Amino acid sequence: MQREQPSYYSILPAPVRYDKRLTPNAKILYAEITSLTNQLGFCYATNRYFEELFQVSTQSINFWLKQLEDLGYIQRHLYRDEGTKEILNRYISIFEKPIQENLNRPIQAFFKDNT
Repeated sequence: MQREQPSYYSILPAPVRYDKRLTPNAKILYAEITSLTNQLGFCYATNRYFEELFQVSTQSINFWLKQLEDLGYIQRHLYRDEGTKEILNRYISIFEKPIQENLNRPIQAFFKDNT
C-alpha cells in the first residue's frame, strides 16, 4: 500500500482519551485513524500499514482495533469475495458516541459547584 499522507492533526475526543478500558496505544491508534479519515470520511489503511507505522505486531493492531470496536468508537466494514470469502477491502469509520450524561435534571444540579 502506498504510504498515506495523513493530515497534520488528529482528533482524540475526551470520551476516548479518558476511557480507562482502552490501552494507551489503542488511543493513539484511534487518533491516527481520525487523521486518515479526514480526506474521505473513512480509513482504508491495512493492518500492515499500522504495523509498520507503530513498529508492532499484527496481534497488537488486532487487539487495539478490537478494543476500539467493542467499546463503540469505530466500526469496521469488511467486503469479501463472494466465492472465496477472501477479504477484498476493509474500511474503518469513526463512530461518534453521544455524551453519556443525564440532561433531564434541574438546571441547579449543573451549577451546584458554582454557587
